Amino acid sequence: MDGTELENNGTQELLKSSSSDKRLRVQITEGDLLCVNQCGFYGTPQWKGRCSKCWRVYQMEEKKAQCYTKNRELLSFEKFEGRRKLSTESRSLTLKSILRKSPSLTANSNPSQEMVCAASASHSTLPSPVTPIRHRLSEESSSAYDRFHEFLQNNLPQSAAYEITQQTHHAVDKILEQQNVNMDDLSSMVQHFYQVLADKMRHSPIISGSLINVSVEEVMAEVEQYICVRAYSTLADEETADLSLQDRIRSLNWVTAGFLETTLDFSQESVRDKLDEAITEIIDMNSHRGAAEKLQCLVRCSKMIFEALKESRSGAPAGADEYLPVLIFVILKGNPPLIQSNVKFVSRFALPARVLSGESGYYFTNVSCALQFVQNMNAESLKMPKEEFEAYTSGHQVPPLNAMNMGCNQSIRTMENSLVQVRQLLERQKNLKGLMNDLEIRVKRETDELSAEVDEILNTYPSKELKHLTEQVMIEEAKLLESLSAPSSILLNTSQSSRELDFVDKDSGNIEEHNDYEKDATASQSLSVQNLP
Repeated sequence: MDGTELENNGTQELLKSSSSDKRLRVQITEGDLLCVNQCGFYGTPQWKGRCSKCWRVYQMEEKKAQCYTKNRELLSFEKFEGRRKLSTESRSLTLKSILRKSPSLTANSNPSQEMVCAASASHSTLPSPVTPIRHRLSEESSSAYDRFHEFLQNNLPQSAAYEITQQTHHAVDKILEQQNVNMDDLSSMVQHFYQVLADKMRHSPIISGSLINVSVEEVMAEVEQYICVRAYSTLADEETADLSLQDRIRSLNWVTAGFLETTLDFSQESVRDKLDEAITEIIDMNSHRGAAEKLQCLVRCSKMIFEALKESRSGAPAGADEYLPVLIFVILKGNPPLIQSNVKFVSRFALPARVLSGESGYYFTNVSCALQFVQNMNAESLKMPKEEFEAYTSGHQVPPLNAMNMGCNQSIRTMENSLVQVRQLLERQKNLKGLMNDLEIRVKRETDELSAEVDEILNTYPSKELKHLTEQVMIEEAKLLESLSAPSSILLNTSQSSRELDFVDKDSGNIEEHNDYEKDATASQSLSVQNLP
């Protein structure tokens, strides 16, 4: 038994040692991320190792050198002689063509028509003014407009809010007019506007002298958000290089199957969940318009990567050297859309403080380095033969499965997780069935006990004494009812006799009155007889 375990351990160590030679180890120090001009800010490979400020200075110097070279060529004697000879010949040809025209045409020509032709000619040579097109704002632009105005009205004095609003709207109109301008020139214009507006606010007595609860940086963040969202259609540059980069990432997807050295523990479900969240964040970057929102997606993605590394190291914090390989893994695994255009958009139109220093600047620089590394990835960087690299990239050959990359195979991991979950469900079902049986037995036992108690109560109560007492009470109640009913009958008889006596008295009175009337009538008749003659 011990010999088998030793043999298995030896096989695993052999696989690890043989496969680790082909794994790509990426190491970039903190000094490699800084600007080559040693200004203290972060540089990117796309800017030849320079930061955004040094890159703009470098571009201006390059333009000056190009203009100087072009002017020298234009001012050279040979070119000057050639242009002078060409212009002389063109003027002579023009005079000959005018003299050859028919005099009837010149006589019949209308002065108003000549003015129209001249005006049309002048308008054809001069650039036509571009009028801004008023159209209905999109939902994102309308929301940014309301948020920008609400922020200024609630946090700044009325005069300062009005001035910033006017200048920002004017800048947006100017940006929308620049349809055919180079993106680097447009970036210089936007960055210059940021700098001028920030300097005006810092030196403004209205803002510095008033009691406001927001800083200049917060106001500039709202200005940046509004400009980026409102003029996104002009500022966004969806380059064809993004399509080629996506195709290359798709062809290099096999690198994630164990050829990239990372310290991730793919056997833990929490690590895989963190990586999925990181991939979701970097893909979600393209759905936002604001430079700050795009940059925040990169920041959240990087934080998820550090969380995954922390889970893989049993809670120990990860270093910067372990971060970049996992970031390359996330880019290759997620293949985010228009990632290169989004990175350039942030570098061109975000506030300089966001990408030059700080946490966001560090993450942004690493993303730029990761993209550059993916673009330059070849057989030498992966330490493998060129034929093998080309076979994997073209899809003609599938990477071999071994102990190194089996842990990264998502399908096998999914099946293993499913089996584990099925076992857990079976165990839970077994426990639940046992609990149900126990509950059934308990309910039956308690039902029998309750029935026995009810029968005992029915047999025991009421007692003989209680029954005898109840009978006596009922007898007493009957006697009481009888005694109460006797006086009521006597009262009824008495009232009846009194009513009869009253009736007899009334009748006798009537008879006496009738007799008296008869007596009076007889007396009157006798008197009348006596009085007769």
